[in-house]
Amino acid sequence: MARIVFITTQILIAMSIGLVGCQSGINIASTNSAQRPYDYEANLLHAEASVLPAGRDSLDVFIEWNREECLYLRDHPSLPFFAHLSTAIGGIETSWLDTLESNVTQTGRKTWRVSRLDVGAPWQEGAITVKASFNDHHRNNSYPWRAFIPEWESIAHPHSSDGWPLFGRHVTSGDTIYFSAPIESRWQHANSEVPHRLPSPPFTRSKDQTDTLQPSILADWEIDQSGWSGYVIQPGINVLGTPNGVGKIDVAQVIHGVDFDFPYVRDVRLLIASSRYISSRGEFQRMEDSSDPKAALDAFWLNCGNNEEAAAELIKIYYSRVEEANRFFSGVVPGWKTDRGMVHIVFGIPDKIRRTKDSEWWLYGEEGTANAVNMRFIRKDHPWDPTFYELGRSIQYRIPWDRMVTNWRNGRIQPD
Repeated sequence: MARIVFITTQILIAMSIGLVGCQSGINIASTNSAQRPYDYEANLLHAEASVLPAGRDSLDVFIEWNREECLYLRDHPSLPFFAHLSTAIGGIETSWLDTLESNVTQTGRKTWRVSRLDVGAPWQEGAITVKASFNDHHRNNSYPWRAFIPEWESIAHPHSSDGWPLFGRHVTSGDTIYFSAPIESRWQHANSEVPHRLPSPPFTRSKDQTDTLQPSILADWEIDQSGWSGYVIQPGINVLGTPNGVGKIDVAQVIHGVDFDFPYVRDVRLLIASSRYISSRGEFQRMEDSSDPKAALDAFWLNCGNNEEAAAELIKIYYSRVEEANRFFSGVVPGWKTDRGMVHIVFGIPDKIRRTKDSEWWLYGEEGTANAVNMRFIRKDHPWDPTFYELGRSIQYRIPWDRMVTNWRNGRIQPD
């Protein structure tokens, strides 16, 4: 039994080595495979980028990548290793050599200024999106996404303390972010914590109430002569805006405060919490109440796998899906707590996805057959979450849901 307690730790360390340095906020359209759009590992490369206005006719491009995912070669034993990288955005491509040196960080960064006309986004057309990609030429591999080109008069994008723009809407709670605004303009920061709640199974009724949350004002201030200001991110919903004179805020930014490890799942309490989809109420309560929660969690997975090797494989599959859910589906709550996240964790990557403007259909199995499962997620208007989807629940999902949970508990789950 002594070796069992190390199962989850060893698997999670292996997972984090392969994924470290990659940030959240991945665009749905940024995977190479249309058949596996929610498979983070479908791409060898991942990158984060922001395109920000720099005056009426210019744009500043910021890109960040994980050096462990790139191929570094050298032309001679006496020369340093280097990667040949490039980024294409709209009608312009920028190429550079990233040289490995003794003091280099794992995360690479580059920024440069381009013309709106060169990108293909003249200011007269307002905000648009254009095709973009991050490319590793040594590996002959690309990571595509859609770059959002903002209007030139849009509010300054929030920055971290090192001057680098934020990617996405998720920021570690306790971090300070900065923004620029007109001198003497008045701003307010409001916050609301989001109650812990998991979605109900697909065959039962569910009512999400996060759209009724009303953030309370924490701070009210004017911009000083520097034209810059900042505020500390709190857990949950953070709203930055200007007072409108009737006791409410005209919202400029919404940022969600998350745990330090997000999107990774490393804390034992989070490992236990996210196992609730396949654990019984009694098992879950015993893990939560245990004086040694790590051992209790290992015992749960060993019971599912029946031996250490099988349990370790189940752990790897399950928590990889939890992290994928955080990357793809996070909004007002972490992705693993959403309807899409719940289905992704239990059922895995769909065999086919159809999208409309307001819906996603996830198909498991061969379409038209008796055992096929087709789930519809409906996009809902939400004041704090522009990508909020709700599952159209039905009693017909009871049998496939119970079957998948049983497969997990009997160790009959295969990797995606």
